[in-house]
Amino acid sequence: MIKGFKIAAASLAVLTATPALAQPYGRPPPAANAPNAWDINRRIDWLQDRIQRGRTDGSLDRREARRVERELRTIRMDARRMERRHGGHLWGREQAMLNSRLDRLAQHVRWARHNDDFRLPWQG
Repeated sequence: MIKGFKIAAASLAVLTATPALAQPYGRPPPAANAPNAWDINRRIDWLQDRIQRGRTDGSLDRREARRVERELRTIRMDARRMERRHGGHLWGREQAMLNSRLDRLAQHVRWARHNDDFRLPWQG
């Protein structure tokens, strides 16, 4: 009886320790509200809202807002096309490429909203 109890206790200890051992080392997983944890569609919606806020408060002029909305629409169409191709899922490389494009567009929107000159310096 005691031997069976020891085996059960040891098994329980191993089972409860397993999730702790399975945790990845290095960087912790992103928080649920961290941008890297968002799916592509959520990021697109967030950026669309940001563009609309910039248009409403005047920090983006009409021409610049149209330009970034056009780029965002292209990213959205590309994401949908890729998802359809793979049964509703994005492959890692495709997701990374779309996230990179969204990062660049978000940086452009941020720059344009916080500067009086709506043209980027390299646009002349």
